[in-house]
Amino acid sequence: MAPRDFNFVESSVIFGLLNVDNFKKFIHPPSSFSRHRKAYDFLVEYYDDMGEMPNKELLAKTFPELDKAGSKTDFRYAVDQFNEIVLYRDILSTFQDNEEVLDENPRKALLRIQEQLDDLDIALDDDVQAYNSGKLDRFDLYQQRAKRREFGKGLLGVTTPFDTINSSGLGWQPADLISIFARPTVGKTWMCIKMAQLAVQQGKRTLLVSTEMPQHQIDLRMDVVMGHSMGYNFSHRALRTGDKIKEAEYKEYLEKASSKNLLTCDHIVGQDSITMPAIANLVRKHKPEVLVIDGIYLLGGAGSASWEKNHNLFYGMKNLAMSSNIVVIVSTQATRDAANLNTPPRADQVAFGDALIRASDVAISMSLLEDQPGKRGVQFQKYRDGDLSMDGTIMRWMVDSGDIEEIEDDF
Repeated sequence: MAPRDFNFVESSVIFGLLNVDNFKKFIHPPSSFSRHRKAYDFLVEYYDDMGEMPNKELLAKTFPELDKAGSKTDFRYAVDQFNEIVLYRDILSTFQDNEEVLDENPRKALLRIQEQLDDLDIALDDDVQAYNSGKLDRFDLYQQRAKRREFGKGLLGVTTPFDTINSSGLGWQPADLISIFARPTVGKTWMCIKMAQLAVQQGKRTLLVSTEMPQHQIDLRMDVVMGHSMGYNFSHRALRTGDKIKEAEYKEYLEKASSKNLLTCDHIVGQDSITMPAIANLVRKHKPEVLVIDGIYLLGGAGSASWEKNHNLFYGMKNLAMSSNIVVIVSTQATRDAANLNTPPRADQVAFGDALIRASDVAISMSLLEDQPGKRGVQFQKYRDGDLSMDGTIMRWMVDSGDIEEIEDDF
């Protein structure tokens, strides 16, 4: 591949990355761009800030050095050519870096060149990667994160309902599995709705799957939670029963809150159940950034006679999170062993709880609070990256109005 092609191929890739699906699947680090690194960094920052890609006209105007003919190139072909260029450049660099050694000790140079070429071969493998190639790609990515924090550009990852986690600067991350468990009636579904609402309002494409209730019930719960976050005060009970409400406000909300970022699926009406393969197909088809499954224990095949299959549900969800590079949030029920509703259940009081605690990056246990009906206790039984500054927190739980907020962090 001749150097004269670099500009066109890199331009083709940059224009192709305006498609969000292409952008999410693109695995090359910023340093792979020798001509248009600034344009790539611009796309990353724009997507982080706006939740979408700029249009082609803005990109071309901001970076007139891009070859506009590249905007008509098939993206897969452009990436194939880009891979060839990166490989060409790396091989050339390997020989250039060893020129001085070659003059002094050809045998030593041969061994070094062979070793470095082997490293390049590993880098071309989709499934195996060298831990550290000596390049500064991770340092570059760290500097991007530090720059965002310095200029107050907000949370990295998906917003959580917990201020203590959000204040660390890192929310739920792609490939995370977040598990919520509690006894029936404690509020698992409302917590799932809250997590989905936060992701949607952050601009994250979210797929909410319920195995416990039909879509119209999901929609009404989302109305009050999303509405509360937007300054409305709807009553979930009134919306369900048809009691008197401020109809003009509800109509205004529905017109204003229209969002293509939220997809819902009940798979109850007219169907037996939803299965793991069906969920994986939904993810492949709709490409969410966040997947929320309320009631994982009711997935197809989750009967008592298939304990091993149940045990694998959490590992399957973790694999789905990693392979699709998305956040997966699931809820499940504690068993009757957790008889005290005012005490957060332990993982061993959940069906296949061992798999839950091992596969999850974050495991959240919920309980009622005695004599405090408008509150819920939340206990963090596992947190992926070490210790939090708290073991648990207390949430205000006024679900009829959609008011679900953290109020204390010393539970």
